Amino acid sequence: MENLPWHPHYDVWALIISLVIFFELSTKNEIIKKEKRKLWYSGLLILWVFTDYPIHDIGEKYLFSVHSVEHLVLALVSPPLLLMGMHKDMKKLVSIKPLIMVLKVLKTQCGIFCLFCNGWYALVSVVNLMVTNTLFHFMIHSVMLLVSLNMWIPVIGFNDEIKPLNSAARIGYLFLQSLLPTIPASFLAFGTEPLYSAYLNTESIFNISVINDQTLAGLILKLGGGIILWISILVIWMKWYQDEKTFDDVVRNSSTD
Repeated sequence: MENLPWHPHYDVWALIISLVIFFELSTKNEIIKKEKRKLWYSGLLILWVFTDYPIHDIGEKYLFSVHSVEHLVLALVSPPLLLMGMHKDMKKLVSIKPLIMVLKVLKTQCGIFCLFCNGWYALVSVVNLMVTNTLFHFMIHSVMLLVSLNMWIPVIGFNDEIKPLNSAARIGYLFLQSLLPTIPASFLAFGTEPLYSAYLNTESIFNISVINDQTLAGLILKLGGGIILWISILVIWMKWYQDEKTFDDVVRNSSTD
């Protein structure tokens, strides 16, 4: 990879190290940290791998399809793991009154708000500026991560004040989330002209044309995102079914007695 020499991403390293310190020093209770450590560090590891060299550099300089994978991870893979990996003392530290009020408002408007925020990053002007401006790129990724954490709160919950939606509502909410990528993905997958000028003048080092790369990006956004969301829907439905079955069995046994 002569055209892609290794170089450090200090901003990413600083973020990952800060999150490690936050997890480890936010409590002295080793029991609650042990319960959450696998989820938290799984989310951090995935976040680090997909935002550091070489994946980030390939996506930023050469292939929009790889850039799309990075965004998919930032929106749908790392955030739920980090949210489920937060132990109660971490949540207490960030549960200041203004934040809780904001989260409550966003939860009531979660569908419209998050559907909008998870789709705007595919705008041509945003992507072109991200690829050509490192600071803007990091800022957009940071905002995307925060918005995506908020997107998953109605599904996972946060604390006793902000609980997850009921099973039916969570399924409907995730179904709506799976619809939005259809719009930008269609333009990418079926477009006959390159949409992002930032990728036109890059050297082709992976033997893939700009149009084929764009088509692949569209398929990744639609199919990849859809698969992740529909797996989540299936897990919720199976848990819902099991809970209902258990409840029916308890009622039936009580009636028999």
